[in-house]
Amino acid sequence: MNIGSMAGPLGSTQNYIVYIALGNCVDYFYLKKKHEEENLSSTSEKYKEVRYYLNAVESLNNILDYFYYENESSLSHHRNVESFRKSVHEKYSELETVANIANAYKHCVRENHKGKNTNLPWARDLQNPEIVVNMNLANKTTEVKFNFNWPIKEQEEALESAWKFWNSYQSDPISQELISA
Repeated sequence: MNIGSMAGPLGSTQNYIVYIALGNCVDYFYLKKKHEEENLSSTSEKYKEVRYYLNAVESLNNILDYFYYENESSLSHHRNVESFRKSVHEKYSELETVANIANAYKHCVRENHKGKNTNLPWARDLQNPEIVVNMNLANKTTEVKFNFNWPIKEQEEALESAWKFWNSYQSDPISQELISA
């Protein structure tokens, strides 16, 4: 057994990345692939994909907190974890994109000191439900369908970019680059 794993999945940044964050991503990617292969696309199956996606995004977003508190003594040039996050996001935009998605999900409506912030995504912006109405005037029939289009391409790409970043990091940690951000 690796001595580092004895700290548990929440005991270090590296363990959190390997056992929680990337694991949640793998769960999402696997579920999505399974649904595609088995042609499963009901609303409840898409909702389940959203749940797995949000678990993955939130887990990836939390890695910087683990890193900050594990390396706090080397990060004294940052006032707090928020200052550190902001610097890392400026350097690695793929992590900022995932943070915006995670925070939209976590906070429902984004706010700043002036009230509701419409410049940042809100939870409802993370989905694209639609109602489709088909009317046949000749036959005097109406058909109403609900569609839940998932995944949203930009959000999927954001998850994949952050996944690649942290997967690469766990193979070849760039701790000093994060510290100096």
